[in-house]
Amino acid sequence: MATNQSLERGIAILDLLDGHPSQIGIREIARTLALSPAIVQRLANTLMRAGYLEQVLETRRYRLGYRALLLGSALRRDDRLMATASDELNRLADEHHLNGYLGVLRDNNVVYLHCAQSSGPIAVRMMPGTRANPHSTAMGKALLADLPPAELALVVGPPPYERFTPNTITDAPALADELATIRRQGFAFALLENLPGVISIGAAIRDASGKAVASMSVAFLSSEHGEAEWPRITQMVLDAAHRCSVSLGHAGAPRRVEEAKHDVA
Repeated sequence: MATNQSLERGIAILDLLDGHPSQIGIREIARTLALSPAIVQRLANTLMRAGYLEQVLETRRYRLGYRALLLGSALRRDDRLMATASDELNRLADEHHLNGYLGVLRDNNVVYLHCAQSSGPIAVRMMPGTRANPHSTAMGKALLADLPPAELALVVGPPPYERFTPNTITDAPALADELATIRRQGFAFALLENLPGVISIGAAIRDASGKAVASMSVAFLSSEHGEAEWPRITQMVLDAAHRCSVSLGHAGAPRRVEEAKHDVA
C-alpha cells in the first residue's frame, strides 16, 4: 500500500510532542526522528499554519497547538476537565439560558475548547477552536490575572492594545488595575469590551498546584440581564469553576461574590 511520507513524518512529530513533558526544539525533533533539521522545519511550519503545532514566543521551541488539543478533547471525553466543564456549561446554558465557554491561553490568544449555546432566544455564538484576544474577554482576563509580569507582557504585547468597542481596555496601566481587581475578587468582567452589547463574566479553573490552567465564562446581552442579576450569575460561574478545579485536585476554598457597582457606559 502506498504511503504519504510527509504525512507520516508530520504524525511522528505530533506523537513526539504528545509524549514530551515540555517544549522541544527543531534539532531535538530532527535527532529523535532521524530527519534533517530542514525537513523538520518545513513540516513544523506546515503544522503551525494548520494550528496543530505552536511555537512558544520566549523559547522559540514547539508544543502541541490548539487543533491538536481539540482533537484530544474530542477523543478523550473522560478527561476530567472537559467532562466536568462541559457538564457545568451545558447546565448553565440549559437551566439558566446563559452562553457558556471553556478556554485556555495559548501564546497571544484565548482558544475556545467548549461552547454551550443558550437554550434561550438569544445566543452569543463561538465555535470550538475560535481564538480571541485575552485583554478584551472575561475568560482571557481571568487567565491573564494569573501570569507573572514578564509573561503577561509577552502575551499582551506592547500597548496600545487592539480596540474592539469603545469599552475595550487599550493601555497598560488600566489593564494592570483591572487584573489586580480580578486577582482580589476571583472573577473577571468584560463589560461591552469585546462585542457591542455583550457582557461576559469569567473565572479561572485551577489545578492541584493552584495554577490557572483554563477558564470558563458566560455571556449575555446587556439588555437581557440587568446589573442587579450580575452577582447571582457571577456566583454561578465561580461555583462552576470551583467544581472544575476540584476535579483537577485543587483544594482551595470557593470564592464568594462581594456586591460591586460596574460602569457599562
